[in-house]
Order: sequence, then C-alpha cells, then structure tokens
Amino acid sequence: MRPGQLELRVAYALFALLILESFLVAWLVPRPQVFTLMLPVLATLGVAAWMAPRVVGLLRGHRELKEAYAQELGFARQVMESVEHGLTVTDEDGRFVFVNRAYARMLGVTPERVLGRTPFEFTVPEDHAALSEARTQRDLGATSTYRTRLRRPDGSLLEVAVTGSPRWHAGRIVGNVAAVVPLRELREADVNGLAR
Repeated sequence: MRPGQLELRVAYALFALLILESFLVAWLVPRPQVFTLMLPVLATLGVAAWMAPRVVGLLRGHRELKEAYAQELGFARQVMESVEHGLTVTDEDGRFVFVNRAYARMLGVTPERVLGRTPFEFTVPEDHAALSEARTQRDLGATSTYRTRLRRPDGSLLEVAVTGSPRWHAGRIVGNVAAVVPLRELREADVNGLAR
C-alpha cells in the first residue's frame, strides 16, 4: 500500500459519516430548526474538507521520510560493516555508540562488549596522553591522525593509526568518528609493494 493510502481511506470514511449525519439531521429535524442545527455541521464539514488533504499530505510525507531514513540507515550500516578497517563512533562523553565488526576483531571481542566503553579502556596507559590530545583537537573541530597501541583481552598489543573527525549535529560537535587501521597490515602492504 502506498504511503498515506490508509490515512486517505480513513479521511474518506469520516467525510461519508459526516455527510450521512447531515442528511439524517436535515431529514429528521423540523424545518425551522434544521438551519440552526445544520450551520455548525456545515461549518465543521468545510473545515474538515480544508484540513483533510493537508493532514493526509503531512502523514504521507512523514511516512515516506521515515521509510527513506530507515533505508539510508541500513545502507550506511552496510557500508560501515563492509570496510576492512575499524570504524568507531563516540558520543559527547567519549563512549562508543557504534563500532564495526572489523574494529571489534582488532580488539578480540564482540562489538557489544565495546559499546558504552571508552577508547581509554582499550589503549595502553602510556598512549593516553596522545589520545587525550587528539580528543581535544576534535572537540575544537579539527581532524587528527595519531598512532596508538590497543591492548587485547589476551594481553597482546596491536599498533594502529587512528584518524578521527568531529561528529556534527545541528551546528555543534556531538562526538567523534574514527577510522582505525592496523599498522602491521600497512607494513605488510608496503613490503608487497601495494601501498604508496
């Protein structure tokens, strides 16, 4: 069913009921009083006839926008999950609100175990100063790239390059978006002559 079709049918049913009521009132009420009773009913019908197309258009537009948003969100998630390097999104408090499977694999955990936590929990303490400096730059609206080491639950370390950008919404910074690339893979690519 097309967006707004259900609303349009309900509006037609309400109009039919109002018109039926008007005919019943005109038929059952004695003639001099019928005009007094019909005037408010006719005014209501006029207002309803004026409002109905606008309400149906508004509802149809809202439904189409909602469907388009769901499709775009699904597409964005598909793109973020299909890349081979890690992608993360943090909120204003610096907590992960999204991580793709590639980033979770780098850490050796599931994405669900990363959500709600901060990058500091996965970074070696010696690199926290670089992480804080990068976050300060992003809070000022700048993109930054830095190297850090991630600690996995088994204790092993993974050196990565992180490029982060501020995440904007309604003219203000509401978090960060970061691409995380394992440096070991980049070095292997350099050896094989695949990277420039």
